Formats: sequence, C-alpha cells, structure tokens
Amino acid sequence: MDRITTPAHVDIESLSLDEARKLLRAMTIREVRYTSILRRTSELMKTLQPSAPVATHATVQGLLDDVSSALDEHEQHRFEFVIETMQGAFLQHLAKDYPALTPTELRLAAFLRLPMPSREVARLFSCSVRSVEKHRERMRKKFGLIPSENLTTFLTARV
Repeated sequence: MDRITTPAHVDIESLSLDEARKLLRAMTIREVRYTSILRRTSELMKTLQPSAPVATHATVQGLLDDVSSALDEHEQHRFEFVIETMQGAFLQHLAKDYPALTPTELRLAAFLRLPMPSREVARLFSCSVRSVEKHRERMRKKFGLIPSENLTTFLTARV
C-alpha cells in the first residue's frame, strides 16, 4: 500500500480524485484496524475479569465500558463520516436506490468503490475471501448486473 500522509497534514481540497481515494483507503484501513484491536482487547478483558482480584473488577468493568462505547461510536459514526466526507452521499443514495442491501453489503460497497481487492476487504472484515466473494455475488444480483459488468466499475460510476 502507498504511504499516505495523515489528514492533519493534507489540504483535502487540493487532492486529485485518485489521491483522495488513496487517502480514504488508508484512513479506512487504519480505522478498521483500530476497531479490530479494540474488539480483541475487549474480548481479552472479559476473559481475564473473572480471574482478576476483586479489587480490580470495577476498574476492569470501567475499561470494558469505555472500550464498548468507543466501538459503538467508532464503528458507526467514524466509518460513515469518513465515507460520506470523501464520497458525498454515496451510501445514502445506494441504500435508497437499493433498499434490499444489508448494512454489511453497504460497507462492502464503500470498500469496493475505493477500490479494494476482496482479499484486503476480507482481512479488514475478519472473514474469508470466499465470504466477500459471496457478498459480491449477492450484490451483483441486487444491482441487476450482467456477467460482463464489473461491480467495482458500477459502484465507482455512481454519484
């Protein structure tokens, strides 16, 4: 992956469309990685809490609550903010035009539009490449694409 400067050091309005997509991709990957770390931390803390000294239970529970809160806000709002900022109202229009799309398919559409290969999306979604390919197949059917039409091209062409 190309090295991208952080948004704090970039004048977003001066970026070309390709540069903006690369920046969005880098930011999205970073956000998904952070989410993955928070999930693993939460799971580990839940398994350790019963064996922790009683005096630390309240502290551990407070940390678990903080992580849970960060995950809720992080996963929903940050992802939507980044995608909407860089891609306009893409997800809203897509959900309106294709109401049968699931939230997972909407997230996948945003990643594919960047574009991101299925292997990389699978890693970020913590699933198999085959799962991503199945989602892509279902999405193609919902969009009514014929076999010769490219899903990524279809998504990229949408406003």
